[in-house]
Amino acid sequence: MTSENNSPLMLALADIETLIVENPQQAEAKVLRVFSRAQALNENRAQLVATMQLARIAWHLNQYDKGINLCRRAEQLLLPEFESQYLSELYHIYAQQYWGLEQFRSAHHFWNLAMEKSLVHNQLNLQIESLIGVANIWRVNRELELSYSALSLAMTLAEQYDFNILAGQSAILLSRVLNELNQHTLMLEVLAKAESFLYGHPDSTWHAEIQDLKSMGLATLGHFAEAEQITQKRDKETVKVRGQWVETYTPISRAMVAIKLKKYNLARQFLDEAESVALRFNQLELLAQLYLLRFDLESHQQASELMLLYFKKYRKYSIKLLRSRSLALGQDRCELTVDILNYKAELLIGRLEAGAFNASEGGFPAFREASIWLYACQRAQTENHSTVFILELNSEKELIAILPIVHALCQPHELITRFKNNRLALLLDVGPENQGKMLNDLKATLLAYPWWRIGKTGMGLNVRYFSIDDFLDNKESYLDKIEGCE
Repeated sequence: MTSENNSPLMLALADIETLIVENPQQAEAKVLRVFSRAQALNENRAQLVATMQLARIAWHLNQYDKGINLCRRAEQLLLPEFESQYLSELYHIYAQQYWGLEQFRSAHHFWNLAMEKSLVHNQLNLQIESLIGVANIWRVNRELELSYSALSLAMTLAEQYDFNILAGQSAILLSRVLNELNQHTLMLEVLAKAESFLYGHPDSTWHAEIQDLKSMGLATLGHFAEAEQITQKRDKETVKVRGQWVETYTPISRAMVAIKLKKYNLARQFLDEAESVALRFNQLELLAQLYLLRFDLESHQQASELMLLYFKKYRKYSIKLLRSRSLALGQDRCELTVDILNYKAELLIGRLEAGAFNASEGGFPAFREASIWLYACQRAQTENHSTVFILELNSEKELIAILPIVHALCQPHELITRFKNNRLALLLDVGPENQGKMLNDLKATLLAYPWWRIGKTGMGLNVRYFSIDDFLDNKESYLDKIEGCE
């Protein structure tokens, strides 16, 4: 197998990888030549990989039906000995094609399959890619809380395993969801992470997207001078934009900032630019968003005739978008219901979360990173027998001292994490009838600890508990002060 992986044809296909993204048309001609050579030499692995590359190229060129046919051809070339290496990726490519066709149930189904197979074969990058795909499905279906949780998990996993590009991609998508959830302070924190993940990356499109989102977040929070500074800086940059969506969304986001800054003429210029691109590519979703924004712009100027004109256009493209998605749904051959797809995805994500973070804090199996722990809270929301307990300490030294003892209180499937340097959070299988008892036991545990051994003469007890719903309703402040009941 190793020699076959290192065959001249496989090495030639590996050399084409970067070109697939940068220049898919040029890459296609090269891959076809390698495929013809592989057929002549009857080299099965090279034929399979070349076909999968052609399917990815079709996706980059928005040729989704062609991409699905190529995936089917690849499936026929997928010998049993290749499955462990290539099946997860093939399912991921399938999902991308159906995503492009807006057949979201099929896309969801194939991303579930990709996640399942990548878990079996321990393909970490494809686990994260599939997780991002499922999160995007949830975002489109307006299940924003599920999307937020899944993208938080994807970002944390990617960071854990040093997949910086995937971490950056997750962070950008997560910031979009946070923008829609109106959590702009947290959105800016996530964008700062995205910048660090993608620092030095040559793809200027992602950096442009980060700056667009950052300017929108700052403007929404009232930091107009900073938002305008970013916008002006972006105007002076030469950004190579490959994606039609980004090419349209960038001027839309700048127009949003300009409207907040009450620079209405500048906003019109940006929207004119966005409209010309969106009409050229018939981007229905962006056109609907764009005309609603134009309606908002003209309402500031009290231009009644223009307001009516743009509202009619907004309605026109909203209806077109609805019909387009209804048609795509009708053509979707996936017979699984959304509820079944969501249930399968949540089971798989639970397995991914459980296996990914073991002993990540000094060898404590119940410990999870904060994002993973919060995702577990999200999943426990439908149950009525879990409670969040928060232990507030005075310093990191105290936290480190008490962590082993508090960890020992955790039963199987119960989880613990830390926020900042002085706060432990526990997700315990404790129902409403036992919350007070558990609170008293935790206080007694803290009180019994020999704090004098680490130079503390006394310990101010600060233990609180929350229902899952109460805690998640206040999650935007979980990194700062947490209010609750004692």
